[in-house]
Amino acid sequence: MTLPSLETIASYLTIVAAVVGALLAALWLSIVIWTFRDMRLRSRDPFAQILAAVVVAILPIVGIIIYLILRPPETLAEAYERALEEEALLQEIEERPACPGCSRTVEPGWILCPHCHTRLRKRCMDCHELLELQWNLCPFCGNQHVDPFQAPLPVAAEPVDLAPAGDSPSDTSLELPQDA
Repeated sequence: MTLPSLETIASYLTIVAAVVGALLAALWLSIVIWTFRDMRLRSRDPFAQILAAVVVAILPIVGIIIYLILRPPETLAEAYERALEEEALLQEIEERPACPGCSRTVEPGWILCPHCHTRLRKRCMDCHELLELQWNLCPFCGNQHVDPFQAPLPVAAEPVDLAPAGDSPSDTSLELPQDA
């Protein structure tokens, strides 16, 4: 067996160095491209996208660590989904009426709260539609409702002539009966 010559070892080392260099260059280029694509998913700002790719390109190992530390935590799609979920939850909360007594959710057709027995609505005496408690007029049939627990509304009356029957209408003085 003969030992390889110095020239063959140098040529093998050159080939290995070229392959390793090409692999490292491909890895570096793929990290720069990945950084640019990842930043495009996380920000709409083209300056931030290019800056992130340039930092990773100039500082190969340190740049990717800096980018991973400083990049936005969620993508634009994730932020959009989260905003949609929050909006749907808020809409659901706003649409669900709550009992004024116990703050539990109640159905729109309930008259009483099944948990605390608070009165939620009342029925119209004529058309039997559900009315809010503060309504005095049914919007469905137009019937006026008087709450038995409230003072009745004053009714407009005909003007009453307080003058005695035999006196002239021009005499407007009233005589009060005197106690004997």
